[in-house]
Amino acid sequence: MNISTETKDYESKFLLNSQPRKFTQKKICLLLAGIGMFTLGPYSYGGDNITKNSGVNIGEVSNNYSSNVENKKIDKKKIAQSSESKLAVTKNQLEYMAPNTGAFQLAGRLPGVQVLGSNPSSGVGSNSLNINGFGVGTGPTVNGHFNAIQVNLDGIPLSNPLSGDGGFYSVEVPIAQILVGVTVNYGPGNPSSRWQSSIGGTVNFLPVQPSKKPSFKVGTSFGSYGSETQFAVAKSGLFDNGWSAVASFGQTSGRVPGLEFNYPTQASVFFGKLMKTTMSGNRYSLGLYISRSKYLSVPSVPLTPLGGYTVNGYGVPGAPLSEKTSGFYSTETPDQSYFQYTDNIWLLYAKQHWALSENSSIDNKIWFKHSHRIHVGHGLYNGDTSPTLDEYYPPIFYSIGDRIKYSTHISNNHIKVGAYLYYINYKNPYILYNAPVLHESVSNFYYDADNDTSQMSEYGYIQDTINLLNDRLKVTPGIAYAAYQTSDANLLPPTGSPLLHGVVNGTFDSGVETSFGGFEPSLGINYQVIKNLYLYGYGARTNANPENESYGNEYTFYIDPSKIKLVNNTDFELGIKYHTKNVFASVNYYHDQVNNIVKGLYANGTDLFPTGYKLGNALYQGVNLQASWEPIYWLNIYASANIQHPYYTKLLTSSGGSFSGNILSGIPLRSFLFGVAYKNEIGPGVFSANLDDRYVGAAGMSNPVTGDVTLRTNPYNLVNLTLGYKTTIFDDYIPLLKYVGLRFGIYNLLNRKYNESESIGSGINEPNLPSNAVFGTQGAPRTLYGTVSLKF
Repeated sequence: MNISTETKDYESKFLLNSQPRKFTQKKICLLLAGIGMFTLGPYSYGGDNITKNSGVNIGEVSNNYSSNVENKKIDKKKIAQSSESKLAVTKNQLEYMAPNTGAFQLAGRLPGVQVLGSNPSSGVGSNSLNINGFGVGTGPTVNGHFNAIQVNLDGIPLSNPLSGDGGFYSVEVPIAQILVGVTVNYGPGNPSSRWQSSIGGTVNFLPVQPSKKPSFKVGTSFGSYGSETQFAVAKSGLFDNGWSAVASFGQTSGRVPGLEFNYPTQASVFFGKLMKTTMSGNRYSLGLYISRSKYLSVPSVPLTPLGGYTVNGYGVPGAPLSEKTSGFYSTETPDQSYFQYTDNIWLLYAKQHWALSENSSIDNKIWFKHSHRIHVGHGLYNGDTSPTLDEYYPPIFYSIGDRIKYSTHISNNHIKVGAYLYYINYKNPYILYNAPVLHESVSNFYYDADNDTSQMSEYGYIQDTINLLNDRLKVTPGIAYAAYQTSDANLLPPTGSPLLHGVVNGTFDSGVETSFGGFEPSLGINYQVIKNLYLYGYGARTNANPENESYGNEYTFYIDPSKIKLVNNTDFELGIKYHTKNVFASVNYYHDQVNNIVKGLYANGTDLFPTGYKLGNALYQGVNLQASWEPIYWLNIYASANIQHPYYTKLLTSSGGSFSGNILSGIPLRSFLFGVAYKNEIGPGVFSANLDDRYVGAAGMSNPVTGDVTLRTNPYNLVNLTLGYKTTIFDDYIPLLKYVGLRFGIYNLLNRKYNESESIGSGINEPNLPSNAVFGTQGAPRTLYGTVSLKF
């Protein structure tokens, strides 16, 4: 359920049915001058489906099911009747966000979803996403289990569960303009919607879809710090007896806001889809997604002065470098040290839907994904600025798979039976330092590794939704079986890396192989107590293959392979949902007990790789709230909240330490969002405004040497304002034009100085730092963006 203002009938009617007024050139110029001061803004209202001939309510968005059975849409009632904890963000939420927003930031509008990263206002950067404390991504925050979120595009898996970098690079979907929505399943979900990495949740980014009628939409945005974003979406409409297609493009570029030095970003994406629908109800589609991005990683800096850190480089005389002494947004110059990332991805997939009868169908999807990241680092600000201290890290990941589902309605039962096969391969070469590929020649490297990790996943399930008491009670039992065969091999000869205490080429063993499997039972219940009020509960026992660190990429030196165990989660959800035409509210409690978590420890004096480990079990628990109220047709008041207490029920370190009871690090324990949205007809168009305030509470900071959580991050709140205007007055002057949308946004309106993340640097950034040496990654200062969009 979208907590923002939904499409108003009066607005659709106005835009679709109003006749363009006759304006002289002078009147048009006066009108633009009058509204131009406050109406340039991120996005036109109403999504992609507004046409002159038919109004479409775009306050709904497809969920994972509609990714399989396309042209279906989930509505508030279906959300309320579900036994799962799931919510959706529709594209009109983009009206309230910066135009260069990425997919992660769009998902961050939901309760319990936190996005942290080095470029918080843009999709181009190292960003991580937490759902109820479970994480995925490459942001600066690493919590207890960071490969626990499944990430999909149009229902097709993007995640890399073998990666030690966080399972998914957020820059693979850097431009939210090509999306029509995001759905989030909190927790594992029912077997029919579950994937390999779903033990903490599933995120599905839904791109633009083919439609019955042709249309074309284009937009351009400009804003602070050289930001510019362009996008275009073209839909063919139905042609040639059931064919339809969509093609979309987006590009964005700029700089990381606020920083003293230039940290440039750029990305471009393409998404296309061709669909065939038959008279019998069968559907066939072919999709292609391509993404390219490049950016410099933003370094963290000390919050307060630390010995050796100066504006001229570590150990180089000069003024202290810290947020307190040298200006909040000061960083070292990229001339001293830089880490450049180039990410490339292409995804090709096909879907088939066969309508066997009125009550039965088969859905199948097959895909191939290939991604290639190049990470080049030059210099090492924290310790040695020698120009030969370079690194080269070009991991390659590909996956291929097939997922099939049979669905049938028999009496009061809706039965689903399905399975998938999923093969993935992850090549992980890593050269530190003096990489030959960078045309350097030295006698030996500091570190050299080339791991090749492969995995075959098998999954099968059966579930049944039983409708009782005249459909007021829905009971969904299910059983699944998940199995994983994983192998890791070192592709390099044992030439040795003497600077790493005798470790041989980054791997202790010549290879590691594991085979895990287990049943996953689940039960969901939804009961309609009275009209519009639903109680629901859900319970499941699910498994996940151990993270990449267990297999040899950096960690095998320290962990005996016999200690590698299957990760499992016991999840319980309990909640209340209420909905009417003007009100939606959802409150739920979640309880996830996760066992067999593996993390690394960094002894003081080693700033690159862990010298120890910690093994633990953790309890993720908390409450999510979401509410939306429209007391009158032009006003929407909305709010969301998350309160949680995730902690280790057991935590042991390789050095004998015990920190059971510690909270998990990097997870904000409180977060709140409150907003007011206004929309009404003014003059020859519809004016809209939104004001919202987001609060992010303190999170624990784990000491990377001992494993103990000793400090808390600083909380912050951000206020954003957006103003927009959509009008048809130009329709008589531009052929085929349907409307023009203008929007203006101010983000971090109060210019709050805050850190997107904070962490203890001891043992990672530089040897011999005190245990309270805190480093921060700065958030964006006040930024302004304006957008013009045209719909044909």
